[in-house]
Amino acid sequence: MKRVLILPFLNIPSGHQQVADSLISHLEITGEQFLCKKVDIFSYSYGFIEKYVTNLYLKWIRHLPKTYSYLYRRMVIETLSEDKEKFFYENFFFRQMLKILREFSPDFILCTHALPSRLLNRLKRDAGLKIPVFNIYTDFFIHNGWGFSHIDGHFVASGRMKNILLSKGIDPGKIFITGIPIHPLFRKKPLVAEPPRRKPSILISGGSMGSGNMEGIIRLLANQKNSPFHFYVLCGKNQGLFRKLSKLKSDHISPLPYISSRKVMDLIYNQADLIITKPGGVTISECLKKRLPIMIYDKLPGQEEINYEELRLMNLAMEMGKWGKASDLLEQMSDFFSSPSKLSSYLSSVYQYEKMLDSESPTEIIIRGFL
Repeated sequence: MKRVLILPFLNIPSGHQQVADSLISHLEITGEQFLCKKVDIFSYSYGFIEKYVTNLYLKWIRHLPKTYSYLYRRMVIETLSEDKEKFFYENFFFRQMLKILREFSPDFILCTHALPSRLLNRLKRDAGLKIPVFNIYTDFFIHNGWGFSHIDGHFVASGRMKNILLSKGIDPGKIFITGIPIHPLFRKKPLVAEPPRRKPSILISGGSMGSGNMEGIIRLLANQKNSPFHFYVLCGKNQGLFRKLSKLKSDHISPLPYISSRKVMDLIYNQADLIITKPGGVTISECLKKRLPIMIYDKLPGQEEINYEELRLMNLAMEMGKWGKASDLLEQMSDFFSSPSKLSSYLSSVYQYEKMLDSESPTEIIIRGFL
């Protein structure tokens, strides 16, 4: 039985955690015998302090988004070098990483966050660590906080990401364009006959945390009578938002609580004609798999801002324009549904993106080529 260590970071339901869970599911369906252990090195190292850091992080991006965005770009996009610099907090986790390795003795390691990758890259470079380590990138870009030089495999979301790694001297045989891993239960949207006189169904999502300026949009739409669309609002773990929307008893707005079942979420995607969302890596990847048109209404600072820049270059998402009034929102949605060329252009971009991707998942490639 192969022992697999999977390393996200922090215990919030972020893309790092979702991708880690998806990788475990992919390993479980291979028919091979794997013992998977998912470890957040922060919780492992410092216990309850992780909750305080998580709350501080969430408050920071909510109340001081510009400062977070500035520091994020300065720290990991513009300045940090693998060889010459390191994050000041790396030393807080270095010994803990050694402890995790001794305790679990993995046969290989999957990193879905930059910090564990960087620590393990140092161990492979400076201490001769022989365990295979793989980077599973959870965004549509690569920043300098990851470890690169001694990592055994890199699984990226686009050709642009591959080119960045090539520019860093990474062996092209170690780079695979697989897309961001999503749960294997998500399949391409089936082709079904269009129901007669059906209102278009639009999903509104703030990710698993129900964040972003969802309430601003919904407040405008709630007062709109005779809406030409039906809106399904994915409230995530934002229970306050779910309760507010449930009390409205609106004919055209249906709130949905946090959905843990991938089967149920897959069915919801199948019923949707458009999603209004933030550019989180996992949500976007699920929508691309379902070939569901994507409209971006808000971006959290840092990662999501850069994700959107990359998605726009590939023509894989549309940005919602100004929406100070309900009529502004409805006009943009109506314009999309009345313009077959826009849907055709989007689907063409998705097909081009799909052609870029490797036919195998990261776990299949690792099992075939590295084990």
